[in-house]
Amino acid sequence: MKRIAPWFVLLLAVIAWSQLRPQAGAPVSDTRVAYQCPMHPWVKAAQIADCTICGMKLVAQGATGSQSEAPRGSVMLPRGSARVMGLTTATVTNRPLQRTLRVTGMIGEDMSRHGVISAPVEGRIDGLAMSCEGERITRRQPLVTLFSRTLLAAANDYRQALTNGGPTQETTHRALLQFGLVHEQILTIPTRQPDDAYFGLLATLSGTIVKSYVAEGQYVKAGEKLFEIADFTKMWFMFPVYEQDLSWVRVGQTVRLTSPSLPGESFSALITFISPNLDETTRSAQVRVVLENPERRLKNNTLAAGVVELEAPIVLAVPRSAVLWSGSPPRVFVATAPGVYEPRAVRLGRTGDTDWEVLAGLAPGEEVVLAGNLLLDSQAQMDQLAVPAAGATAPPAAAVVVPPAGIQP
Repeated sequence: MKRIAPWFVLLLAVIAWSQLRPQAGAPVSDTRVAYQCPMHPWVKAAQIADCTICGMKLVAQGATGSQSEAPRGSVMLPRGSARVMGLTTATVTNRPLQRTLRVTGMIGEDMSRHGVISAPVEGRIDGLAMSCEGERITRRQPLVTLFSRTLLAAANDYRQALTNGGPTQETTHRALLQFGLVHEQILTIPTRQPDDAYFGLLATLSGTIVKSYVAEGQYVKAGEKLFEIADFTKMWFMFPVYEQDLSWVRVGQTVRLTSPSLPGESFSALITFISPNLDETTRSAQVRVVLENPERRLKNNTLAAGVVELEAPIVLAVPRSAVLWSGSPPRVFVATAPGVYEPRAVRLGRTGDTDWEVLAGLAPGEEVVLAGNLLLDSQAQMDQLAVPAAGATAPPAAAVVVPPAGIQP
């Protein structure tokens, strides 16, 4: 029998070894890889060993599920870990979005009732019935005593017209009305003493004097301001609403107010006006509430705080504690299976007291993580950093690293 050459035997051995060994980059077969890390599912081994990333004992694949069953980037926890970590979840539902808007502002006079009493005719003020700011006056109440040559001449013309008769009487009567006298004063002109050179001017408005411009002995011209009058029986509460809150506020909503000037009391009123102009510096619009103040208990320029009772439309909402803002866009962790938590980007709308309005990214009935989501987020970021990169040193023989789908070793 012909003897086989030693080199031929060696060649057959090399060919057999190359056919049987795993190819570079090929995944490890399921018959060999039976264990994986519960925290890093791509770390697998054929026997029980320690995870090369976190040091945890590898468990049977059936205990945690296959990595291919979970969305990429998900965090997978072993059974019982969620309870130990204190993870809690809540269901995403359609519900009213509750919102309480707390505002501060100033209670001031109703500017639509602000008035000015002016001198109807030129003359010298020789007497003041009242001139102090804060004094209350009523219509046709005496204000000043005026010496006016123009008014004396008009009164003399009226007296002569009464004597002569004719249409001049009506003309002179109308002139005296324009010079500030009332009908009753004009009727007394024929009986006035010849040396009586003074006329009393009466108030044309009712309210409170907020500004006085005259003093005794002062000479005034026709049309010159004497007093500014405010009516405090109705007050305005003005407060700013910032740009992001304007979509909540509408005319007709109720505002509950409290003021330090009336401790222990509260009162309600309706929003009557929202300014269409925003302040360029504060990015806010002024909102007005009209308050009834017949007893004048509310003082002018008083600070007040209010709570706006906002309507609560039914929207898809998620608790505010479920939303993470580390990065853009905001995201939540969704429990997609037992022990599997998927990070999900969401698009948010209005914010309520406890909930966010969800415009996209979630569906009713899904479970989101409320407490412990920061731990999941940290773990997800560590998992991304721990994914083996090209050229990385191979792990110990006890464990075989199988990266998730789409990630090249």
